Amino acid sequence: MDDSQQKPHALIFPYPLQGHVIPSVHLATKLASNGFTITFVNTESIHQQISKAAGLDSGATGDGDADIFSEARKSGLDIRYATITDGFPLGFDRSLHHDKFFEGILHVFPAHVDDFVGNLVRSDPTINCFIADTFFVWTSMIANKYNLVNISFFTEPALVFTLYYHMDLLRQNGHFATPGKSFSTAFLRRLNHHHTHTQTRNKGEIFMLLR
Repeated sequence: MDDSQQKPHALIFPYPLQGHVIPSVHLATKLASNGFTITFVNTESIHQQISKAAGLDSGATGDGDADIFSEARKSGLDIRYATITDGFPLGFDRSLHHDKFFEGILHVFPAHVDDFVGNLVRSDPTINCFIADTFFVWTSMIANKYNLVNISFFTEPALVFTLYYHMDLLRQNGHFATPGKSFSTAFLRRLNHHHTHTQTRNKGEIFMLLR
């Protein structure tokens, strides 16, 4: 990389579910291997689960042995690790009360992320990229607020993306129907939004899909 160019520094926010965190970790190491500085941000709850599973001390800020990228840094990768509250106490059972949890992720968590990103950007102006899971439907507002390149990372297989994207056709042809229940359209609208921006590159938004 040309030393005269600013080194890309990306924030990565995975959706707080194991199946979304793992691909985000892989993305972080891949980008860091290609010259990126990465600040990876887990929720405190996910951090606690990972630490407990690994038999590590779950420091509240991701310090010490509980830092999941400590070995990566030893190999020379510039990956920093931080944690953020999801708005619920650590003792709150997110699996048992999943509806309440998802409502919080949709309506409460964005305010915590906004404050967190704002503080980071003010303390480290090298941050220029915001990579967040596509399941977060509010990321463009935060990225635009702090003048960051907004990248939506879809962690599931391309087939799953296709199923979500064409849910209306699946319904029309009788392949998907749940009597008495409505499928949330917020995420589908977000996918359509991303599809438009992928074509136009409007507002610097980029959509990443695992292959």
